[in-house]
Amino acid sequence: MLSGVRVSRGISKIAVAIIVAVIVIAIGAFLYTSYSGMYSPKPPSTPTTTAPQTTATQQQQAPQVQATLTILASSGDPTLAPYLRLVASDFMKANPNVKVEVQLVPFAQLVQTALTALQNQNPSPDIIIFYPSQAPTLGPYLVDMRKYLDSGVFNKSDIPFSSMLPVHLLDEKGNLIKISGIPFQQVFGYVIVYRKSIFENQQLAREFKDKYGFDLNPNTWTSWDQMIKAAEFIQSKKESLGIKYALLFPNGLTQSIFNGFVGIFYSYATQDPCTDVAPGSVGGYWTYFKEVNGKIVPTLNCTAGIKALETYKKLVQFQPPIDVQAMEYDQLRDFFLTGDYAMVAAWTAFIPIYNNASVSKVAGDIGVAPLPGGASGQAPTFAGINPYSKYPDLAAKLIAMMISPEEYRKGAEQIGFVPATYSGLKVASEVPATSWVKPLIKIVEEQRTVDLKRVTIVNSITNFFTELRPIFIKNVADFLRGKQGAEETINNIVNDWIKIMKIAT
Repeated sequence: MLSGVRVSRGISKIAVAIIVAVIVIAIGAFLYTSYSGMYSPKPPSTPTTTAPQTTATQQQQAPQVQATLTILASSGDPTLAPYLRLVASDFMKANPNVKVEVQLVPFAQLVQTALTALQNQNPSPDIIIFYPSQAPTLGPYLVDMRKYLDSGVFNKSDIPFSSMLPVHLLDEKGNLIKISGIPFQQVFGYVIVYRKSIFENQQLAREFKDKYGFDLNPNTWTSWDQMIKAAEFIQSKKESLGIKYALLFPNGLTQSIFNGFVGIFYSYATQDPCTDVAPGSVGGYWTYFKEVNGKIVPTLNCTAGIKALETYKKLVQFQPPIDVQAMEYDQLRDFFLTGDYAMVAAWTAFIPIYNNASVSKVAGDIGVAPLPGGASGQAPTFAGINPYSKYPDLAAKLIAMMISPEEYRKGAEQIGFVPATYSGLKVASEVPATSWVKPLIKIVEEQRTVDLKRVTIVNSITNFFTELRPIFIKNVADFLRGKQGAEETINNIVNDWIKIMKIAT
């Protein structure tokens, strides 16, 4: 039986599940998991039918194969379902004997709906769309995609390696034993979403550069200090700019403190030898731990942890205090719409909402930039194949169309869909509706370094999400409230983690 913690998509996170001592690596947007079991796809079956007696012309027109493919996906994403329907329509045009259906269920029901079908060995749905947080639960049941990657059905060189990590299944020695899905949609986060009318104001930009010596353009910031100075400058002019706050940054007491901090820590950890985190590494919670003489120890009490905590407090100073309004994902999405904030650290999945003129006062005034120091991550959407599908090879062919440059261009132009491949991201960067993705492409290009053995360390901590996370959130929240200092906060977290950490054997 598979056990673990599942969290909603769109955030950096970790899910842990240990089965038969087989470990799954799931990094993506800071997610980590474990693994049980493995399936191999069966060759597609071709149904045989007895054709009625008819004319030669009718026989030539009659389809040789009748097949129905069903795609299971969750509702709620403003661009996902429209893109799936677009691809389904084009696939049916190219394959007249195939019918493609898109089945949508609420996000909370997706895993159970898919699991029920997979565990009962149902042939439908043929394709299951899932997120990094769901990979640990669904991955063990899905087809191993390596046969399609190795045979060239999917262009392996066009898929960012860092995007594939959530669907890498490893054994306890760190050997790859399965790839359970193909990324076809990309979501970046956190990123800076800013008001162009403010940050691209030439008079304001000149005044800022004269005062601070660097540009007001968020795409040029190379450090958190630059971002904070820019926020201070904007905050000092909030009345004349018609805003209330310079910056909205995640600090929610349920999840976003946990995920808001990890990117900040990563940017300092890559510069701190104490953490052993190499520059260019794929970010994630794995950076919180390392192995010393065979023992797992936290890295938060390195200098990087103290610096990250102090920076975090400076970043949240421009918004209401945490006890007045903690900023979880709903607040990050909804508050920026009001026009009260000059910029927000958010997920790119929110951009279609920010640009929706019917609900947003900032529609059409949106610019996007990565967070400084490589702190922005990624959370791809994956397509996996049901091993009991009657047509697994046909399903793979449909997924190949999903990640084709031609479909990606249509998706970007018509829907604002963001691709997951290198070529697809390039196409999206050339389309006006998705051109904002251009400065973010370097995230998938630069995050290439992966120490698979190091990453698996966090997967072996079975109570990381359930018991270690609340300790972290409580202490960091108290630090933001001013109840304790940075060093005391870090020591409290590390000492408590060491006491209660449970390591799978």
